[in-house]
Amino acid sequence: MTVSSHLSVSRLSHRLLTMLALSVLVFVMAGCGGGARPEPTPTPLPTATPTPLPTATPVPTVASGASESSEAAATAVPTPVVTIPNGFTPEVDDALGYSLALPRGYTNLDLRSNQFRTMASTFGLADQLTPLTDFLNSPAGESVGLVGVTDLAGMMFGGLPTLLNVSVIDAPGATSEQVEAYIADFLATNGAMLGDLTVEELGTTTINNLPAVDATVAGDLTSVGMDAQVFGRVVGLVANDNIYVLTQLTEAGKRAEKEAIFEQIVGTFRPE
Repeated sequence: MTVSSHLSVSRLSHRLLTMLALSVLVFVMAGCGGGARPEPTPTPLPTATPTPLPTATPVPTVASGASESSEAAATAVPTPVVTIPNGFTPEVDDALGYSLALPRGYTNLDLRSNQFRTMASTFGLADQLTPLTDFLNSPAGESVGLVGVTDLAGMMFGGLPTLLNVSVIDAPGATSEQVEAYIADFLATNGAMLGDLTVEELGTTTINNLPAVDATVAGDLTSVGMDAQVFGRVVGLVANDNIYVLTQLTEAGKRAEKEAIFEQIVGTFRPE
């Protein structure tokens, strides 16, 4: 390999790894998880008071059928409703408990694999993987699931890849409103890590018959060493005491095309 070709490949790999690092920061946004959980309510100190004598209280009799119906209503969980378009390939993550389907052209990239680390070392980028590796080896890193990448050919002409990430965050009792507030606070505090970031939309909604949070962001990567504009979409589905976070990052110029595809991918997502 010539020096010039090595530098060219190195620049392309740097673009990919930078995008991956930015994507993982989205996991950090939700990965700490605790911010999305309900805050405990302080318990007041007991005050000594005279204890009245107990009074017999009639116990109402409830029919067995009515009791079972009441319990079922209290524990009812929405059933996900998904649609898999023609040509999409199902992917199942048994470890994190979800499934989805990807369109043609996406490669499932294993960030924990020796192959990925070897690739980074080959291009002299091992040091840049250190924060990513540290995160993946942390308890929060266990939440990282599928990383799909496409548009790699465009990198040869100075473009950026399109990345799709899935993470599953343990958050018992979390509501979509709490997740929305947590994401808004994180972006306001730490948005500079993602470059010059603008949150265009952020709100609660219902997706696949599940409570959800939907956010769109635009970023200028100049401050992180890349002359590029990006568009991001983050969807968090709340189910099974978890937050299932799907994230897409792509070039701003591909927004319309990639956002439509992302919505199709989200439409295939099912917590298992």
